[in-house]
Formats: sequence, C-alpha cells, structure tokens
Amino acid sequence: LKRKDASVGFYNVKNMAAVDPDEYVVLDEFQDALEDQPEANKRDLEISIEDTRHAVNLFFNNQFDEAVAYMEPKANESMYHSLGFATLSFIKAVMTCDEKDVNKAVGLTKIASSVCEKFRKPNNLTDRLVNLSISADENNYTQEQLHAELCYAEALLERALLTFVQDENLMNFIKGAVRSRTCYMSYKKCVQYLVSHFWTDENIRSHYESGVKLGYGTFNLLVSALPQRVLRLLEFAGFSGDRVYALNALKSAAFMHHTLRWPLSALVLLVWNLIVVYCLGTGESDLELSKTLIRTLLMHFPKSSLVLFFAGRYAEIHGNFTKTEELLQKSIDQQSTMRGFHHICFWELMFCNSFQQNWKQAFKYADLLYMENHWSRSSYAYFCASLLIAQNTSDCNANVEENREKILQYMRQVPLLKVKLSGKSLPLEKFCVTKSAQFFNHNFLFIPIYELIYFYGGFSCLANNEIAMKAVLEDIESKYKLLAGDSSTMCLKHLQSPFQAEQCLMEVISRKVDLKVNTYLLSNAYLEIALLHYESGNVESVKNYLTKAKECKNYLVESRTHFRIHSLEMRLKNPS
Repeated sequence: LKRKDASVGFYNVKNMAAVDPDEYVVLDEFQDALEDQPEANKRDLEISIEDTRHAVNLFFNNQFDEAVAYMEPKANESMYHSLGFATLSFIKAVMTCDEKDVNKAVGLTKIASSVCEKFRKPNNLTDRLVNLSISADENNYTQEQLHAELCYAEALLERALLTFVQDENLMNFIKGAVRSRTCYMSYKKCVQYLVSHFWTDENIRSHYESGVKLGYGTFNLLVSALPQRVLRLLEFAGFSGDRVYALNALKSAAFMHHTLRWPLSALVLLVWNLIVVYCLGTGESDLELSKTLIRTLLMHFPKSSLVLFFAGRYAEIHGNFTKTEELLQKSIDQQSTMRGFHHICFWELMFCNSFQQNWKQAFKYADLLYMENHWSRSSYAYFCASLLIAQNTSDCNANVEENREKILQYMRQVPLLKVKLSGKSLPLEKFCVTKSAQFFNHNFLFIPIYELIYFYGGFSCLANNEIAMKAVLEDIESKYKLLAGDSSTMCLKHLQSPFQAEQCLMEVISRKVDLKVNTYLLSNAYLEIALLHYESGNVESVKNYLTKAKECKNYLVESRTHFRIHSLEMRLKNPS
C-alpha cells in the first residue's frame, strides 16, 4: 500500500484539510493483497487489528451482541481486543448515558489500559527523558510498542470522556484525562513517532496514523471547547486546544476508509457538528461535511441504527421535521437488542414534535424516557410536566383537569428524583428543580417547553422551517406578549427581524433588578444581543456584550452559557 502524496505531513494543516478518499491506492487492491496471504503468516498485530475492525463493522451493522462476543475472549491478553471490547462499551455508554453502561465502560477502559501497559516500551530512565523532550530515536520502538502507546492513550481518553457523559462538565474531562498529563503526553509521543519512525509496513502505519489523528484530534477539539479562562491555564501548562488543527486531523482520519478507526473518526465529527455545537455552541457546524460523512457511512452500513439516527438529526437541523421522524423511526426499527439506542431517538422525537407543537406526541416520547431511561429521571419528569402545560394552554385540549393533576404529580417528582454523581448534581437537574419550586410558589410557569428548546439549541432547527417558526411565535404571543421576552426573541431573530428581537432583549436587560429567580435570563440576553451584532458585523459591540455576559455570576445552567460564549469568541478569532 502506497500513499499517492508522500509529502502530506501530519503537521501540515492545509494539506490535511485536502485529504480525501483518493489519498491512497484502491482499497480493493489492498484487501485482495491481504486475502492472498496465508492466515498463518499474518502477524499477531495485524490479525488483532483486523479482528477489531470486524467487530466495529458488526457493531455498526446493529450486531451489538455479536461484536462484543467476538472481542471478549481475548480482551485480557490482546491490546486491540481489549481496547476494542472497551470501545464498544464506551460507544454504548455515550449513546445511552445510562449509569450502569457508563460504569461498565469505565471499568473496561481501566482493564484496557492495564493490558496495553504490558505491551508498551518499558518505562526506564531513557523513556522518561523521551517524555520530557520527545527527541530520542523513535526507531528503537517496535511497531507493536508504538501501537501499544496509541491504544494506551486511547483507553485513557475514553475514560476521561465518560466523566463528561456523566455530568456535562468538561472540567471533569480535564481532571480525568490530564491530571498526571499521561494521556496528553502519550498522544504527543504518538504524533512524533508517526512523523519520525521508520515504518516497514505501510498497512500497520496507516492504522496507526488514523488512530493518532482520531485521538489527538478529539483531545484538542474538546480542550478547544473549554471557556477561555480555563483554556489559557491549560495552554500555559503545555496543553494545546487548536480547533482548526483538530477538525482537520479528524477529517483526514475519517477519509482513510481502509483503516480501523475511520468510522469512529466520522462518528466524532458527526457528534461535534450535529449535536455539540448546537447544545454547547452557537450552531457553527460543517453541514456539508456531515452530509458527506452520513452518505459514506450509509454506503458501508445502510441499515445502521446509529448512522440513521445522525441522518435524522441532520434532517432536523435543516427543518425537515417529517423526514426527521421518518429516519428516526427507521433507526428504531432496525434493531431491538439495545433499547438505549431507542432512547436517543425518543429524545430527538420529543423535540421534533415540540417544534411542530404536537404536544401529545412529544409527551409520549418524554414519558417513555421518564419510564425507561435512568440518566436523569428528574429532568424527564420536568419535560413531561412542561409538555402537559403546553397541552393545557393550547386551543384544542379537552383534558385540562386530567392534565393538571398529572402536572402536579410530575412536578412533585422532580426534586425527589434528583441524583448526584461524584457528589455533584447535574446542571440540568438543578435547573429543573428550581423551576419546579417556582411552579409551586406561583402555581404557574410561562412557556417552560420553549425555555428547554432554547437551552438545547432547538431554535437553530426551527430557523430552517419558517412555517413552524411563525407558529411558535404566534403561540408565544398569544399566551403572554409582555413576558415573552427571551423565547419570542429567538423567533424574531430567526425570522430575520433583528431590530424587534433586540428590543425584546433590551426589555429583559432593563428589568434585571426584578430578576430574582430567573437570573439566567440576563446573561443569555447579553449573549443573544452579541450574536445579533455578530450577524451584522459589529465586532466591537459583540465583544462589549460578551464581556457583560461573562460578568454575570451564579445563575442556573451557567456552564452551558459559558460554553456558548466561548464558542462565539472562537468565531470572532477564526471568522472562516
């Protein structure tokens, strides 16, 4: 196997951005060459990589149990089998957010780290000097030791990511991954080895290259998402958070279709572009890349419930809600062995129906999550209550009294079901508990479902469906024009009425002394004005309002707002 452009270097970001599926010679020729070799002559490392690749293919083809069963027998003796076994559990945990799945995955990543440690180069004095300077002769490493270093770093990264899944706090990712700098330094060594090591087998090298780009790219991408004050401290301590570099590395790996980790790299990019930048950012996603990745994945895995989910999410972002429901239902229908995968579809279907004001259908999915998913039953109870409130205030609801009793039942459950992870409450649950208390204090909540849609970036989806957006605006105004504030602002903003939107936001700011409970409105009002001025090109005004937003302290879902503030700051820094 030979690269067509041997000059493409890992550090050359511009070249990496241009990498495409044609960077390597024809995949079929490579596969045929492997098939012609007698099985007995294949090296253990190559066999273990191919075994892991087979398991990944099984997983993406909805054969979850078969994939796990295929990897488990050698999980305590082979580094790739151990890492593959842990990675399958990791993907499941990330997609389901179930506490049992997360705890199991954490345990398996620890085992994988231990297994990989056995294959790493002995940690003698010379190796410790390498850790400091990364300048020793990398050719002293065998290819097995190099892959062991990569797998070791990957296991550490997965364990760190699982801490974020538990409570949405990227600081826990930092604490988990780099307290001793082990994960970061391992990846840094891997980058150096990729460039300077003399590789005797291009196949083994290409698997290594895609793994380095996947891991180091993911690491840098997550660090880049941290608020500026935290990022500065990490960069001072030697950590980098170059988002452009990270995205190009992941893009390059996602197009290396002959390697083990290409579908995982594509998955990371889809999670980032279709979910993270909307929930924790300001919607600055690469939708063209996402479209290409989804098409490519569907060519390889046409019935993958996981890929169909992202296809549905892609349609939802484009405002095609009918197509969204069709694709998400298709994802659900593809498999029945992993109910947790159904739950992520229920989550999107809940929002998708809310966008269309199909309150009963949205409640159906919220109630399914409340009954079946244990990630945050407190939050699900609040979602159920909020959707019933929306039903009760709609024009065509005949079950007002019945719903009112259900609302009380769900609201009572919100504080009772609150959980703590590592001694801390989930930020979303803090918000829901506070709003529940507010409901009982005033026997009233104003458009709570639209608040939730806002916090999860739902108005970016509504922005691409003018009919649905206008209907939402009419719904809000018909309920209570004066107090519509933040949510009607989102409708006006996305309906290209920035002046009216800013007037609503300034009204919120003018009443800041009256904000006793909903103090989060002030910081988000400043942020939304900054976003409006960003669209009009008024950079100095953007910076001014972002400064005001950052000056707000101790309000609900503060970390989520700071992620969005940082996201806009990154857009100012990198306007492309």
